[in-house]
Amino acid sequence: MSNTIFFRVGTADRISLSAFVDSLYKFLGILRDLDSALSENKRGSMEWEVTSLRKESPAIVGVTPTLKRLNTRDFGEAVEAQFINNTRSLNSKGERNEYMPDSALMKLKAIAARTKRLGPMSVFVGKNGDEAEELVNIDQATLKRVKELTDVKFTGYGSIKGNLDSISVHLKDEFRVWDSLSGRPVRCSFARSMDPQVRDYLRQAVVVSGILQSNSAGLPIAMDVQGLDLASVTDAPTIEGISGLVDDFTDGKPLKEFIEEISDE
Repeated sequence: MSNTIFFRVGTADRISLSAFVDSLYKFLGILRDLDSALSENKRGSMEWEVTSLRKESPAIVGVTPTLKRLNTRDFGEAVEAQFINNTRSLNSKGERNEYMPDSALMKLKAIAARTKRLGPMSVFVGKNGDEAEELVNIDQATLKRVKELTDVKFTGYGSIKGNLDSISVHLKDEFRVWDSLSGRPVRCSFARSMDPQVRDYLRQAVVVSGILQSNSAGLPIAMDVQGLDLASVTDAPTIEGISGLVDDFTDGKPLKEFIEEISDE
């Protein structure tokens, strides 16, 4: 059975009801988004029940996952681990893995933005609120890291190559491509007319072109898609193609012989 995951809502002695409710709603949203990504089920596989509630300040709410349907896989523990591990990775390295979708990242950003007024928040698991295992903070440092990933700094025409996955049509038509150069996911918005093509290319290597948005480090984060093609080996430079980029500095001699000659000079 999965452990209870606890969410401490800031450190302030008093908190407005709207801020408290919204923070909890974003917390629940992250759990649901991770569940959907892990279970590959848009509606998710778990329900989250309130099993612990500390009424003193700061408030600490504990929720425990239960299966929506019997005889299905329990993703509760995996969801909790991904929440904590991704938040820790964002805090330390500014990175998240493929199981944390953009929707969850934006909800985490919203929670972190509230910490300027409410104080640092935290997430942890354990059998009760006194046994804080794997505790991770959500604070202004988290906000800075997430903004580095999500805030647009540059816009222009470009292309990316990577694997197409995670089609979403909930709010608007989007898919993700894991950019082969940066190793990061890029959110790609596409026209409804491209829907059959996008679904045909799911889980395949593609080349996507269009209006590309990049963050302050120049890494792509989003694209308005104008072109989509399957990638092929010809998209990568060959040995033959690379060999012509540098002049023949050995005058046709074997490298070993050339090095021996210049070492005697």
